[in-house]
Amino acid sequence: MRSFPDPDPGGTLRSVSDERRCPSCDALVSADAGWCGQCFASLAREPLVAETPIAAGDPSNLDEVLSAETQAGWPCGVCGARNPIDADSCQTCGTPFAALMREETERPDVAPKDAMAWSLLFPGLGHRLVGRPTDGFARGVTFGLAFGMALLVGVAGVRSGAALGVFLVLLLTGLTVYVGSAFEAHRLASGGDLLVSSRVLMWVLVGVIFLSIALLALAVVTATRR
Repeated sequence: MRSFPDPDPGGTLRSVSDERRCPSCDALVSADAGWCGQCFASLAREPLVAETPIAAGDPSNLDEVLSAETQAGWPCGVCGARNPIDADSCQTCGTPFAALMREETERPDVAPKDAMAWSLLFPGLGHRLVGRPTDGFARGVTFGLAFGMALLVGVAGVRSGAALGVFLVLLLTGLTVYVGSAFEAHRLASGGDLLVSSRVLMWVLVGVIFLSIALLALAVVTATRR
C-alpha cells in the first residue's frame, strides 16, 4: 500500500485508508481534530449505542427492538411491564397510571377487636380508625339512609303488603351493613381487605331506594283502587 509523508512534524507515516474526512464538506482533517478547518463543523464523535439483544437468526425485528428501547414510557409498579407514555393504565394488569402517583400511607396499628367495637357503635367508625375514612363514610351513609327510611315507614304504619315489603327490605339492608361493617373493620385491622367496594355498596343503596319507591307507589295505587 502506498504511503504519504504526514505533514505532522513528528514525521510518522499513515495509510491512505486511515485518513479522516469531514462529514459535512469532505475536507481532509486530522484524526484528533475537534472541528473542521474548512467549514468549522463539529467533529465530536457520538457515543456508541448500546447493543440490544436480537433473537438469533431473526434480524428482521431490529427496528422494533430499537424502537421499544428508545420509546418513552412508564413501568408498572405492580407487574413491572413497560407501557407507552400516553397509556392511562397498564396494558398488562390494568393498574391505573394515577396509582403510581399516590403516596403509600402506613396503615394505623389498631387491634381488630377495637376496630370492630367502634364499628358496632356506628358503621364506618371502625373503617375510619384503620385509615379508610372514605369507605367508612360510604358504610355510614348507607346504614343511616336504609335504617332511617325503615324507621319512617314503621312509624307511618305498615298497612299493606307493599309497605311491609319496603320496611323489610330497608331493615334488612341496614342490618346487613351494620353487621358487615363490623366484620370488615375487624378484617381490615387484621391486614385483610374490603369484602365489598364502596362503589358497589353505593349502587346497592341506590337500587334499594328505587325498589322502595316502586313498592310504595304500588301500595298507593292499590289503596286508591279500593
